[in-house]
Formats: sequence, structure tokens, C-alpha cells
Amino acid sequence: MAEVDQSGIPEGSATRYPLSSRQRDPSGLARAPKHVIPFAVRIKGELRLESLEGALYDVVERQESLRTRVEYSETDGNVGFQEVLPPLAVPLGVHDVTLAPGQSRDEFAIDLLVKLNEESMPFTVKPSLRASLHRFDDHDAVLTLLTHHLFSDGWSTDILRREIAACYRARTTGIPHTLPTPVPYREFAAWEQEFLQGERAAAARRFWSDKLAGAEMFTMPADRPHGPDTLMPRSAIGNFSIDPGNFAKVSASAAQSRCSVWHVFLAAFMVLAEKVVGRPDITLFTSNSGRPTPDFYDTIGFFVNPVPLRLEFGECRSFRDLMLVARKASSQARQYQLPFATILDMTPALMSGAADPRALMPIFNYINSPVAHDTGFATSVEPVVTPEELPTSFLRGGFVWTFLVVPSGEFRCSIEYEPDAVDASTIDRWGTDFIDLILAIADTPDQPWKKPGMEEAVSG
Repeated sequence: MAEVDQSGIPEGSATRYPLSSRQRDPSGLARAPKHVIPFAVRIKGELRLESLEGALYDVVERQESLRTRVEYSETDGNVGFQEVLPPLAVPLGVHDVTLAPGQSRDEFAIDLLVKLNEESMPFTVKPSLRASLHRFDDHDAVLTLLTHHLFSDGWSTDILRREIAACYRARTTGIPHTLPTPVPYREFAAWEQEFLQGERAAAARRFWSDKLAGAEMFTMPADRPHGPDTLMPRSAIGNFSIDPGNFAKVSASAAQSRCSVWHVFLAAFMVLAEKVVGRPDITLFTSNSGRPTPDFYDTIGFFVNPVPLRLEFGECRSFRDLMLVARKASSQARQYQLPFATILDMTPALMSGAADPRALMPIFNYINSPVAHDTGFATSVEPVVTPEELPTSFLRGGFVWTFLVVPSGEFRCSIEYEPDAVDASTIDRWGTDFIDLILAIADTPDQPWKKPGMEEAVSG
């Protein structure tokens, strides 16, 4: 069964609902064909195709976002509506694999994920879930999954894994699954509209107006002027990591200060930022899960929300003080959540520095969704992990710092950048210094962050 493009569906064929703030898309980036989320799992053991196809259908039936059509005004991406379509089957492509001479199954699985990262999916295609099964034999295969980011996010990927497994087991055993009933994504838009008219939103507006007074998003110096006309064919990426053993020490050290590793990352970046630009007051472009209440924790959809995080650390003496500043700022950002567009409306100068052709605005992306428990539906079901992170490919002109922990426990920091703007040697210096700072903070949290000698420890 082929994918179906729903762009030509007749008007009035389904109930219309308002767009959420995440779906509003004046730039067209959110609905770009390359704005996709690829994922692959290696499945070892008996696998029943009809049960897998049925499980995919069950997930689309349960999760409305995967069968939601979004329609935009021809002149304004902020204007539009969403319609929920009836349940749709997911076309499952099945391919029997022939390995190239000398190629291992593990290498083939990684190559599949690399290629999947380059694929496109129009946001009009429904369901917004593409699946292919690549079989080495009857008991070893790779399942690749692709969703459009307009209808999904990183957190949603873990939900998707869990639901496919539960629905598959239900179909093979005949025992109903016990998955919680997800709140439909369309109700998020209704929740948002009601929230923005209430006192909590008014308090959040007051907080952000005060907190961001006089602030601009932090930028780092480019090696040369850059812009849309200077873009090279592809972006580049720098990969940095901390091995599982040392990263476990980072987590334990953070916990001793009642902080998380995220606060350690922010503390490390504060030191790096001060060395690079000489300013102990920065506002970082970060993001959070955007799920305002636990009601939406089991819902697949586009929730992730940009958050400006202002870090004022001129009075800090130690690494631990920096972590506590990060913890407070993060806590306040959660307490006073607002759609990013609402914050921008109040602070129009916030993004002004991002347009400077001599500057790079780092975008912090910490992939920290809940662990997808109970995702097995065969002898072994494990995520396919590339040796290093890959460029996201859809975002050009960006400067994205992505943090994640892979299943082995290894911490990865990838920095995606435009080579017309900055040299690989600069990225290597910043990334290496950042990793060194994380380890130093974990090892000696009470060390003065600007003590004599730090200038030599961290290069600018």
C-alpha cells in the first residue's frame, strides 16, 4: 500500500481544530520535507509480519497526530487549522538484504540509518509514519521508522517504540495491552489557548518581561562573515564524547549538588562563554520538552519548545555556584513556561544578534526524553546507533549543540555548523574545551571557576 498525500482532501470532510503554537510556521521550516525524525531498531528473533503491520496500524489509530492533516494559509504560516483523519494503514516495505562483500550486518544497519537521515517526507503525507523492514534472515532484521517533526518529536520517538512493542505483543498473544489512553494532540492547542488567557500566563509574561529586559541571545564570533549566499553544499559536524565510566562520575557529582547533568553542561558553557566573549551574563537559546502537564506525557506530537535561558553569573565563585545558577534558571523556565512566539512578541530585540553575519548563535538541544521501557517484542530489540552523530540536514545556517546519552552510557556532544562561517579547528577547540570543563566541574566542583591558571586551561 502506497503513502497517501492528503493535501487534496475535500474541505469540510473532518472537524477543524486550531493550530498549536508549535504548528504555526511563518518561516516554513517546521513543515519542510527534511524536518524529519529517523529511527531504526535491530530485531533478533521470530517476527510476524502481519502482527507488525497490525501494530503499526494500532499506533496510528491511538495517536491522532500521526493521521492529522494541517492546512496553512497561502500567505501566512501562522494561520491555519488541523483536521484529524480516520485511522490509516502504515505501508510496510519489506526488503531481503544481500550484504556487500566484506560487509557485516552491523555495518549494514548503520548504513541504513545514515541513509534514512537523508530522506524527506512531505508534511502532507498521511499517515506521518514510514516503516521499512530489512531482513537478513527469518530471525534478524532492521526496522526503520520515519516521522515528520510537525507531528512528532524526540520524546514521541520513545512513545512510538513502546506502543509498537505493546501492540505487537497484544496481536501475537491475544492479550490486550495495558497502554494508557493518550490525550489527543489537538487538545494541546485547546489547552494552550485557555492557558494563555489565564493568570498563570499573565504571571509568566511578567516574569519574562523582567528577566529578559535588555537581553539578546548569546552569540559567538564567526571566523568570517557569512550568510545565505555563502552557504556550502552541506553543513559540517564536530563530534565530542565522554566515555560511560567518566560520564557516570559526572552524573554522580551533579547529584551531590542536587543538580542534573544539564546544569553541569550549562555551567561548563558559562565558563567557555566568558572566555570567548568576556561577558558573565548570557542568554542561551535552549529547548525543553514543551509538555505542560503529565496529561500529555503519553501523546505523540510536536511539543518541544524553545526557551531563552538567561544566566547571570558574575557573582559566582566556584563551579558549584555556576551549577546552582543553572539550576535556578532552569527551574524558573519550567515554572513560567510560555510559547516561544509569545516571549518574542514581548521582547522583539531578543533575536537581533542572530542576524549579525559575523556571529554564531548556539542552539542548545538536549535530547532527554524518558527511557522507553518495555519495548521488546522479540528476543532482542535494540536501537541502531551510529558511531558518531550525523548532521540534521534540514537546518541550514544554524549552529546547533546537541547533547545526548546513547544506550551504552556514552555522552555525546555534537556541534553542527556551517563551514563558510567557522573553521573546523575553531569547533574542535570549543568542543574540546567544553568537554574538559564538564569533567573538571565533576571532579572539583568547589574549584574557583576563574582562579589563576584557568586562562591556560580553557582557550578562547
